[in-house]
Amino acid sequence: MRRRTALTVVSAAIGGAVVPLSFAPAPAAAKERRGPQSPTARWDFDERTGTVTREAVSGTADPIGYVFTDARYKPDSDPVRRRGVSGRALYFDGYSTVVTAEGPGRLDPAGGITVDAWIAPYAYEHGIDGKAQALVNQHDPDAKTGFLLGLRRFGQIVFQLGFGTDLIEVKGALDQPAAKGRWTHVAATYDPAALQLRLYRDGRLIGTAATPDMAPELASAEPLLIGRHNRPTLINGEFHANMYMGLMDSLVMRPGTLDDTTAEREYAERVAALPARRVPRPDLTLDRARFDGDRHRPQFHMLPPWHWMNEPHAPVYFKGKYHIFYQHDPLGPYWGQIHWGHAVSTDMVHWRDLPIALAPAADSVAPDGCWSGSACVDGDRGPVLFFTGGDDRLPYRQRTGIALSSYPTDGDTDLPTWTMRSEPVTEALAGLPAGPGTAWAENFRDPFVWEEDGVWYQLVGSGIVDYNGTQVTRKHGGTALVYTARRPEGPWTYRGPLYWNDLTKVPEPGEMWELPVLLPLPGPEGKRTGKHILLVSPWWESFNTNAVKHTYYWIGTFDKRECRFVPDHDKPREFDFGQHFTGPSGFVTPDGRSVLFSITQDRRSEQQHAQSGWAHNAGMPVSVSLRQDGTLGVEPIAEANGLRGSRLAEIRQTSVQEANRRLADVSGDMLDIEAVIEPHDATTITLAVRASADGSEQTLLSYDTTERRFWIDRGRSSLDPDVRKGVHGGTVELDGGRLKLRVLLDRSMLEAYVNGTNSLTSRVYPTREDATGLRLTSEGGSARVVSLDVWRMNGAYDTPVAPAAYDPPRPTDVDALPNHDFATGDLTGWTVVSGTTFSDANVTTRTDWGWGGPFNQAETGEDPAGHHLWGFNPAAGGDDATGVLRSATVTLGGDGVVDLLVSGGNDPDRLYAAVVRAGDGKVLAKTTGRDVEQYRRVVFDLSAHIGERIYVEVVDRATGGWGHINVDDVNVPVRQE
Repeated sequence: MRRRTALTVVSAAIGGAVVPLSFAPAPAAAKERRGPQSPTARWDFDERTGTVTREAVSGTADPIGYVFTDARYKPDSDPVRRRGVSGRALYFDGYSTVVTAEGPGRLDPAGGITVDAWIAPYAYEHGIDGKAQALVNQHDPDAKTGFLLGLRRFGQIVFQLGFGTDLIEVKGALDQPAAKGRWTHVAATYDPAALQLRLYRDGRLIGTAATPDMAPELASAEPLLIGRHNRPTLINGEFHANMYMGLMDSLVMRPGTLDDTTAEREYAERVAALPARRVPRPDLTLDRARFDGDRHRPQFHMLPPWHWMNEPHAPVYFKGKYHIFYQHDPLGPYWGQIHWGHAVSTDMVHWRDLPIALAPAADSVAPDGCWSGSACVDGDRGPVLFFTGGDDRLPYRQRTGIALSSYPTDGDTDLPTWTMRSEPVTEALAGLPAGPGTAWAENFRDPFVWEEDGVWYQLVGSGIVDYNGTQVTRKHGGTALVYTARRPEGPWTYRGPLYWNDLTKVPEPGEMWELPVLLPLPGPEGKRTGKHILLVSPWWESFNTNAVKHTYYWIGTFDKRECRFVPDHDKPREFDFGQHFTGPSGFVTPDGRSVLFSITQDRRSEQQHAQSGWAHNAGMPVSVSLRQDGTLGVEPIAEANGLRGSRLAEIRQTSVQEANRRLADVSGDMLDIEAVIEPHDATTITLAVRASADGSEQTLLSYDTTERRFWIDRGRSSLDPDVRKGVHGGTVELDGGRLKLRVLLDRSMLEAYVNGTNSLTSRVYPTREDATGLRLTSEGGSARVVSLDVWRMNGAYDTPVAPAAYDPPRPTDVDALPNHDFATGDLTGWTVVSGTTFSDANVTTRTDWGWGGPFNQAETGEDPAGHHLWGFNPAAGGDDATGVLRSATVTLGGDGVVDLLVSGGNDPDRLYAAVVRAGDGKVLAKTTGRDVEQYRRVVFDLSAHIGERIYVEVVDRATGGWGHINVDDVNVPVRQE
């Protein structure tokens, strides 16, 4: 669990403190060849526990950077280790695992260098900014010095060596990659006699490159990093790219040169020394236990074993099993590197993880990402996957591809193996006619496919626009383009737009539709009604405050002959009131139900994703139907009841007051709650969940009988100022004079279903361990509880559910820094020391900066308006203005931990927020931004300075682009006088 330790602010480019590496002076290039010598450095990664790995030659213990060494939301845990080729191996998680080494000892580069290791990759990185996925490196690409052994796209092995004037790279053959899911021995060598770099894969030569007739120059001032590039690209101001994901064993650095004969002999000797003279199969399983104790990670909802997911899609039933796929980045909890994850179930609520189904591949329609799609069974051949193939080489970058399972040959109903066809089935074309304009070719994605009466139908999300040459001059609205075929491979015939929204009249569904879904709506008894539901996710080209918050639908009729949808109502309806339910995908179950899957956005910051190691999860599958009054019926699937454990409450025919008294002993963070309440003369009925004993944290679900409105109030859902809060809801009619409520509570997940007609999906992130209580109240009169049942819920996976862990409470006998969160709306309590960049005009409640996304400033009960200090003030010089701002001087008390939100430019010498000792002006700690406007929380452990007089200083001496800094919620524990 996170210990509030000080943040070391370093260059994002190097990812850690610089550790000098000692090398012998490089003489002129040697002309004689020396064979490989004894290692100067070797990492066997044989440790079973701990946060260091030992360099075997020197005996030095090198630290392993790992996200959960000092965990934020769970108990601390060690880096992941598995059985290696020999002994143990270290599992690099793709975004946080990195070894910072003291170096390989003295090494003469002029006499030749050999670097080799065993690796078993789990996933390949895209090659962001043209940089390699580093296995080990100590190089300065700007100075063209040092070396790097790594992987390029699709596992191509590369080695770089710098000569001061050139950084020479040797690339392995494209058909000889470091294959995923198996151990590969990679070796790179510099031969000064032959003036050549060579690469070997499993003892075989796979690439050469010529080098200059001069000695290499090694980057001794750079850290030796294992698993991370020396100059990684920073993604979203938080994540280091160009990192390795997979197992690594026996990394060795040697002086001297490896030749073909020696490479083959050494590899054969390595294999001969292994048990059964065979390289073992690596264990690359992603273990869910890595997140045990995470207080916010859902336990009975579907989510990946690690890292990032977006919408689940392509639900399909085959041979007694339900399959679901999902957008997945295996390299970290951030958007990118899109693969298709895969899970299987017999009931849609208990899940097993399966291998990744689809991954970007060079010889496919999706070298740059496997985006959303759908699935449909094609007889005995089994399910066919339709996906959006990303290819940045194309003018419109997106097209539809298909993938087939190996079921016809292996008979495995888990469907673990899929093969993408190399040819697309539908493509974005310029000038495709669509209603009042043409299809928006740059946006052509998310195929939804079904078969009916021998005809295959495909919807593709797009928009309708006018073009002037190659430029969009007008956007008419979103649409789904219809195609038909007689078989999955096609040929597919374009049939025009299914339906579209006129932006001038109906702007809510956006400029383009993502993830269009068209499903039949069964009646109350499961009978056919002839009606369909059309669901869409709105998309806008530019930043929009409503993006990724809503799902809209129409009820209507599908004209199969004309391939058109005729709605019963012009205005779309919002499917879910909570602004977290997005990305719908659906199918018809074998018993005739229309079931929807969705993604539940977690609304966390990039920093919170990085600290937690995961992002987003699926919502509970829901059944949709047509009610007798023509409205939509929405309920969690009946199988959700199979997750119930022990019953905690069974209350019948009583008052709200008595029911609340009986709920006093009921608590939990994984609950299923069902209630039927007759309001009588009560005006408001409220169920509080995740409530602490003193009410400082609680989430309120309320129904107003006068306004016929149901809503969630998260104003006190969390004491964490970095958690998004708010009130959301919508109109709901009572059902026969009764309020029928179903609530599924799964740690941070909250889903409420009201009267069988509407859902509200939201997120709550309590900080207190006792925020698990339930309370039922009514106002304005006496309501009656007809029934109220509460069950404890079991997990969705075949692993035990670990109890949620919480941070110990911090000292409360302290004061706050005056106006620490700028809640006064001005600089009261702060002093402008110099310059013009800081003034009252810089204190703002703006939630976004106008050309991008949200600031994510602090949200607290003391400052509900969300004031913060935006260093960029167009009226006072913008980025070119400079100045210094200082807080009041106080005595540091409590636990001595200071934290604040900071964003803006990255310039630690001229642009920073600092804690300064008042007595001598010594800077005790400081931080800068990361060239992003979204705030991130920075923590300084200054416990060694408790009792000293300190102040906070915000310094802006930078001009030009990103020449500003933003600050909010400066928390200093002040000793009470």
